[in-house]
Amino acid sequence: MPAGTGSAAAAGPWALRPVTPEDIEVIAHAELELFPDEAWNVFQLAEEISHRDRRYVLAAEGAEAGGSLLGYAGIMLAGDLADLHTIGTLREGAGIGRALLIWCEEQARAGGAVRMLLEVREDNDRARRFYAAAGYREIDRRRGYYPIRGRRIDALVLERTLTA
Repeated sequence: MPAGTGSAAAAGPWALRPVTPEDIEVIAHAELELFPDEAWNVFQLAEEISHRDRRYVLAAEGAEAGGSLLGYAGIMLAGDLADLHTIGTLREGAGIGRALLIWCEEQARAGGAVRMLLEVREDNDRARRFYAAAGYREIDRRRGYYPIRGRRIDALVLERTLTA
């Protein structure tokens, strides 16, 4: 979906499209840049995008989303619940993260989900503000969930009801 059109759009010369197997390597490189302590490798990504209960999208430059990767996101569907597995953006302030999240929420609703869950690192203030602004609220804490450079960081479990 081109930016600037549709419900998951934002202003900018980029577009969203479903992830394909050809995208795995570039997403794996972005994972290393964005999440160096917890990056998924090409094998994990390949398994994720090929799973029947997963939905993955990427944002790329150009109206047809054929250019450089700008961001990506993915969810797992599980009945009336969806889980945001990953979301990452390589360009801040362009509305890409919000468009990716909206796409994931739309896919979750289309798959029958009425709630979306996610985990966010307790020390990731920017992500916590982003999710709070999108209507997510903290419902739980997973102590020591993220092993980061010799220490353990809590994961905050966030939830949002998906309304039609």
